[in-house]
Amino acid sequence: MQLRSIFQKIFGSEKSYAGAGLLKLLNSYNNVYTPWDGNAYDDSTVRDCIDTIARHFGKMRIRHIRRSDGKIVETVQDKLNYLLSTKPNEFMTSSEFLEKFIAQYYSYNNAFIYIQRDANGGVIALWPLDFSMVELLQKGSDIFCRFTFGGGKRTTVPYTDIVHVRRHYNRDDFFGDDNCRVIKEDLTTLRACKASIINAVKNFGALRGIIKWAQVLRPEDEKAAWQRFVETYASGKNGSGIGSLDKKADFQQINTTVTTFDANQMQYTKETIYEHYGLNANIVKGNYKEDEYIAFYESVLEPVAVKLSQELTDKIFTEREQGWGNEVIMETNRLSYMSVASKIKVCQALTPIGCITINEVREMFGYAGVEGGDKRQISLNYVNADDQSLYQTGKNGDSSSDDNDDDAKGGDDDAGTSKTNHDSKGGTAE
Repeated sequence: MQLRSIFQKIFGSEKSYAGAGLLKLLNSYNNVYTPWDGNAYDDSTVRDCIDTIARHFGKMRIRHIRRSDGKIVETVQDKLNYLLSTKPNEFMTSSEFLEKFIAQYYSYNNAFIYIQRDANGGVIALWPLDFSMVELLQKGSDIFCRFTFGGGKRTTVPYTDIVHVRRHYNRDDFFGDDNCRVIKEDLTTLRACKASIINAVKNFGALRGIIKWAQVLRPEDEKAAWQRFVETYASGKNGSGIGSLDKKADFQQINTTVTTFDANQMQYTKETIYEHYGLNANIVKGNYKEDEYIAFYESVLEPVAVKLSQELTDKIFTEREQGWGNEVIMETNRLSYMSVASKIKVCQALTPIGCITINEVREMFGYAGVEGGDKRQISLNYVNADDQSLYQTGKNGDSSSDDNDDDAKGGDDDAGTSKTNHDSKGGTAE
């Protein structure tokens, strides 16, 4: 599909707003943003870090829910929920959508998602945008984003239709600070380490030395003889590793020691990159323990999920709709990484008190749900603290309970007598 047709599918046509000028910011006039990654994403260590976060973040579920008194009362089964949880646009699944969002978020410290709406304002697609430049414009009290894409196409859209999530949001009024000042030095060091290893491998079998000629040669003859020796032996082109000289020359080898970074130095340079993304080697390699994954989830995944869910809620719903409890949330089964033994302990603790259902237990272990499995079950071995005596003895624990019982019985007799007298009077009266 050509770029033009994709552009028209997303934006319809090139749009501009007459009279809109560059936005005047509070602290500066830096109202133009150009994504910069310094080719960081092309480095294997950086890409491993970003891909690790993207793969785990892609497992999250996006839902349109409705709250009442702070509690989730229902998952709204509408078109928006389908877009969020299954197919945000016709080219991406929900998982791919989240992975692309994370890749841009950590590469540029800014991620932009365009909300495509129909004529009635309903959301019909969500598009992560990859662009070459964006300019902030204003017209009256309205703010607009003018995007310039790699193919030269430009369009202007209201900022209210842009989901904008930022990282390292500090000095600029609108944009997150880029990585050029922070990660550039670490990347330079890491690339120097890798280059030194490559050079060491190349020079490991290289022959170094001096050819001492036994007689005086003309310069052109000396150069020709030297060139012949290099081509037949020193360059390694002959493949045998064996060279020869006659009595006209004597070769004296020079032994050199190639110094490179050791394992600890290489690990240190990688750790500096890992720390920039809040990771460690075990998380990147997938060799993590439960405590390491909990720390990874709470320090890396969850903060970004909160940002994205809040921004989606704000940009998708009006204030009135938010007032009725409409919200976009992101969730994941945080127990999926646990060992079988830990899952069993969780089930034993939560099932008897009705915190989880049978189907939720089956989901933890990878089994499909069963009919009736969504009902909560509670053990009868639990009782409110104030009702212990009544639960065990059938009495409320009061010392005057027997007297109260007798009074109650007496009351019943009196009541019965009164009823009889009443009946008898009634009969007499008749």
